[in-house]
Amino acid sequence: MNEEFYISIVGEIFDGYTEFDLNGRLVYLKHLTVKDQRYLHLYYEKYKEIAIKKGVEEESVVLKKIKEDDLWTDDEDVRIESLKIEIENLKKTKKSLFLNSQKEQTQKTITEKEKEYFTLLYKRKELVGKTAEDYATNMAATEIIRYFLFDSKDLENHLFSEDSFAELDDDLLFKIQKKQKEIADRLNELDMQKAILRPFFGLYLSFCDNAHDFFGKPLVELSVFQMKLVLFGKIFHSIFQHTEDIPDDIREDPERLMAFSEAKQNKGKSKGNFIDDNAAASTVFGATEQDVKDIAEGSGRTVKLSDEIKKAGGKLSMEQMMKLAGD
Repeated sequence: MNEEFYISIVGEIFDGYTEFDLNGRLVYLKHLTVKDQRYLHLYYEKYKEIAIKKGVEEESVVLKKIKEDDLWTDDEDVRIESLKIEIENLKKTKKSLFLNSQKEQTQKTITEKEKEYFTLLYKRKELVGKTAEDYATNMAATEIIRYFLFDSKDLENHLFSEDSFAELDDDLLFKIQKKQKEIADRLNELDMQKAILRPFFGLYLSFCDNAHDFFGKPLVELSVFQMKLVLFGKIFHSIFQHTEDIPDDIREDPERLMAFSEAKQNKGKSKGNFIDDNAAASTVFGATEQDVKDIAEGSGRTVKLSDEIKKAGGKLSMEQMMKLAGD
C-alpha cells in the first residue's frame, strides 16, 4: 500500500464518517460510537418481538425440542463452551511464549480446536434452523444502515426517512450494504496499525495518551475507530519508549514490532532466576536454529544452535539461551 492509502485511512477516522457516491450523489456513512451501540440493541429487541409475534420460535425453544428428540445433547453444548474457553486460553498462552517454534505448535493446536468448535456450531445451527434471534439480527443490521446514513458532513439529517427506507429497492440496498462492508474492510485493525507506524503519523504518537485532548471531545462521542486509533498509538508509543534495540526493518511492521516487544518483556522476566545447569529440567527442549536466530535479533547477532550446544556440553539452559540474546 502507498502512503496516500494510509493517510486516507487516518483522515476518515479523524472525520468520523466516510464519504462515498451513491447513484451520483455524495452521501455520508457515520462511524459507530459507544452511544450508538444502544440502538443496535434496541433494533434487535424490536425485530425479535416482531418475529415471535409472527410465530418464529426462539433458539432456546428449538434447542429444547431437538434435545427431547435426541438430535442434540447437553454434553454437546458443554463441549462447545469448553472449546471456546480452551481456544481463548490457548491464544493467551501463545502470546506469552518465548520461542517461535512453541508459538507455531500452539497455533496448530488452536487450529485443531477451532475446527472441532466450528463443526459443532454448524451442526447445531443446521438442526436449529432459522430462529427469532436470526431474524432480529438480520433486520436490525438492515435498519441500522438507515440510522448511519446522512445527507451532509454535519451528520444531522438522515439520508432516508423510515418510510422511504422501507420502500428502498433491493438493488440499492445491496449497493449500500456492499459499500458498508468495503468501508469496514478498509478500516481494519492491521492497516490502521500500519498507518499509525508510518512517518506522517509520528508527530501524533506522543499525544495518543489522552483521547479527549487528541480529538477534542468526550470519550462517549468518539467512534470505535477513533478509540482504536489512539489505543494503538498509545501502545506503539510505549513500545518505542521502553523497548531497546528495535531493528529498523520491523519499526513499521505492527505484528513483528509487538512480537519483538513481547519477546523482550518475556526475556526480562527470566532475568535473575536461579537455574541449575545440571538439572534435566533446565534443558531447552524444542528450540530450533531459527528460534535462536530470532532471540539474537535484538542484539544484532546470529548464532548457530548446533555450535552453541556443542560448546555447552550437549544442552543449553534457559540462562544460556538468554545469554545468546545478549542479556
